[in-house]
Amino acid sequence: MRGTNVWIFIMYGLLFDMVNNLWRPFAVVFLERLGGTEFHIAMLSSLPGLVAAIVLLPGAILFRKFTNQKRATASFILISRAILLCIAFVPALPPGMRPLLFVVLVAIMNCPDALSQTSLQNFLGTVFSGQMRGQAIALRTKFGQAIVPVITISAGLAITFIPNTEEQRMFLYQIFFIGAFLLGIVEVIIFNRLQVPEYLRSQEESNRDAKPNGMAVIKQIFRDKKFRRFVIPTICFAFTWQAGWPLNSIYQVMTLEATEMWFAIFALTAGFAGLLSGSFWQKLLYRHGNNIVFIVSASLITLNMFIFPFIPNVQIMAIFSAFTGLSAIGMNMALLNGLLNAAPDENRMTYLAFFNTIMNLSLFAAPFLAHFMLSLFGLRSAMFIVGFLRIGGMGVILVSYKLNKKAA
Repeated sequence: MRGTNVWIFIMYGLLFDMVNNLWRPFAVVFLERLGGTEFHIAMLSSLPGLVAAIVLLPGAILFRKFTNQKRATASFILISRAILLCIAFVPALPPGMRPLLFVVLVAIMNCPDALSQTSLQNFLGTVFSGQMRGQAIALRTKFGQAIVPVITISAGLAITFIPNTEEQRMFLYQIFFIGAFLLGIVEVIIFNRLQVPEYLRSQEESNRDAKPNGMAVIKQIFRDKKFRRFVIPTICFAFTWQAGWPLNSIYQVMTLEATEMWFAIFALTAGFAGLLSGSFWQKLLYRHGNNIVFIVSASLITLNMFIFPFIPNVQIMAIFSAFTGLSAIGMNMALLNGLLNAAPDENRMTYLAFFNTIMNLSLFAAPFLAHFMLSLFGLRSAMFIVGFLRIGGMGVILVSYKLNKKAA
């Protein structure tokens, strides 16, 4: 069953990547074509985090009452994909309301997204355990890095070369959003094939009524030293990581004037580098543990911010995207595996929701800080400031690592 679940999880992951990479890599360019400004770009990074932060903890408490959590997770995935269908009609609306409505719909979509992904993380902790969990995550990431560039480059080529007018380009975007919705339906079907071992299902059902209430679990989270040792350095660095996202997007779109085709090429080189480096991160995780993967990937991400402002054109940016892809794949692997290791099996869903709530509050605040620095100091100076903030976040990670090593 574990082997079967691994391959079903990989297939689900591939469909998840296909759905998101039909439109997310081009979201900033699409927003600009709708008439979006730098403020709209910052809001596109920020508002989804606020929505997720509001709904995650209440949602996790609600999930505890569901008798079939897998079915509830599938329902939230389907709701998220239905919002993509709504976004497909945004270009048909009056020009003045398009940019803000697109940002708001993406933010609303993050409500079912956040709940379904948190529930999925909890589900992975139930279906896979120990070393099998790390292997499943690594394989899903590795195969995802292979399919993402194919989807993104195909979409970029289509948007660049098929339309002859701006109206035709918007129509093609609408087709992509509808296609993402249809793929989302298949995604839900595949997800429903994941199986919980019978003995674990029976154990969960027998323990359901004995679980403490939501507030009692939250108090328990604050007292959990192991979980705190993971959360505090992770959030400190994640805030500085997220602050750079809108600045990087603005630099690519406004300064380098990257089109959809170039964003597809960026994704292609990043995905190719992620595919090649997947085995490296997996071996590093297996031999030296999750903390080392976290430290190494965070160091590379910190270095990124000092190189980015010196990139003179989209051609060099395409080459550099390989470096960003390599560092991002390590960080994503470290975050997911580290979170599942830090959260106890009992009440895992609430622990994950608590962590994701803090991460999304950070995601909400970080772009506003970036936009504030942008308005005060200009784009390049703001990027350097974020780079130095990342060095501070790295310092917190290293101090925490040494303290944890001594405590062990």
